[in-house]
Amino acid sequence: MAKVRMAMDKGRDIFLHRTKVENLFISEYLPDAPGDYVKVFLFGLMYAQYELEPDRSELARLLGLSEEEIAEAWIYWESRGLVRIINEKDEDNEEVSTVIFLSKIHELYGKTSEPQAAAPAEEAAAEEDLALYESIDDMAFDDDISAKLIDNRLRELYNKYQITTGRTISRQETNRIEDAIKTYGIEPDIFSFAIDYCADLEKYSIEYIFKVALRWTEEGCRTVEEVKRLLDKHSRRNDYYRKVFRALGFNRLPAPADREIMDRWFDELECSIGEVLDACAAAAGLRDPNLRYVNKVIENRRLEKGGVNTKLAAEIARNGAKDAQGTDEGSPVSRKVLADYYEYIRKEDEKTLDAHVEEVLRKVPGMQRLFDAEKNVNSKMLSLRPGADNLDARQRLRAERIAIDENKKQLLAESGFPADYLTRKFRCSICRDTGYTDEGMVCSCCRERAAEAYRWHTNKL
Repeated sequence: MAKVRMAMDKGRDIFLHRTKVENLFISEYLPDAPGDYVKVFLFGLMYAQYELEPDRSELARLLGLSEEEIAEAWIYWESRGLVRIINEKDEDNEEVSTVIFLSKIHELYGKTSEPQAAAPAEEAAAEEDLALYESIDDMAFDDDISAKLIDNRLRELYNKYQITTGRTISRQETNRIEDAIKTYGIEPDIFSFAIDYCADLEKYSIEYIFKVALRWTEEGCRTVEEVKRLLDKHSRRNDYYRKVFRALGFNRLPAPADREIMDRWFDELECSIGEVLDACAAAAGLRDPNLRYVNKVIENRRLEKGGVNTKLAAEIARNGAKDAQGTDEGSPVSRKVLADYYEYIRKEDEKTLDAHVEEVLRKVPGMQRLFDAEKNVNSKMLSLRPGADNLDARQRLRAERIAIDENKKQLLAESGFPADYLTRKFRCSICRDTGYTDEGMVCSCCRERAAEAYRWHTNKL
């Protein structure tokens, strides 16, 4: 029995059907292309999908362009990698140009789905429209596609950004999200929350979202809960701004310089809103009340206390620091003074370590060579890009650094120095003299450091 070939009659008029255009062309190439070149590309794509062969004069007439302008357009698209032009002679020895349209999806994102041979043009176009809302997970990926398309967390962010914006994500946007997570260390959950937060503000630019997520990260947020607490703090701080301005009779919004002054009252000087409003009351009788006057009032009042808790300081003076630590008055110094003292002891320890290094380099032969080798290893380590490709090289460099450190200790011992003579000493091994643990909690050493900070601070006055 003879085979029967089935075919769908699409009609002769191609203008009654649809032309499929890759969203990648629209998002990546169309914005920068000259308008006439876009016209040539789309008309050519329409003819190519229906396997028609218009001559140059016909295409020029339809588009209102010259044949030279059309030729220039094809050269432009070939330079962008979207078409390939083959020039050859036909049987009549006339020059024939074949324009082959190339898909960039395979090159940038992996394999594309094969179209169904028997599907009508209208059905294929409908499927193309639906693809806008489909997850990027539905695409087939090559094994060698970069980690951003393999990492599930990144895929979820790509997909969420698509759903939120209602359009297909571009290559630049996927790269920006990958940079945010892998280069800037933004947690995926925080970036996801930033997408929702910015969408509520009707801000959909990937750069805007990135800057919001980066600001939260730079302010120490590693979880969504910490972001929410930060936003709550900002909300309360804005309420404080309004109360201060209302107390001074201002009918304008705080400028950045105004907020900087007020932030110092609450953060550095640890004033309560009651203390600040009390200082504002002192400026109420002025003809032209201003923040500088209020700032001077607050600074003078703080100067009277010397930056310390005067009540607890008196307790320390009477009974000593050890007995006073158990009181309910809190720390004998403000957080600002305590932070300054932590910075002071870190710098003192750094000076001690620098002095040890200078002494060893002067007295121990061969130590300079080890320092130079260590510097070289560290430079190579910093030059390696993050990723599994450099894992072996990173491990080799770590092994070299460990060997150099062991050689240092051996030379120190042979020269009569302690093995840890070149090791940074911390008064507290838990917080490494910062006052905060790795989890962001106040370290238990703060009580002891606060008493030391009180004596250090009062000796400076």
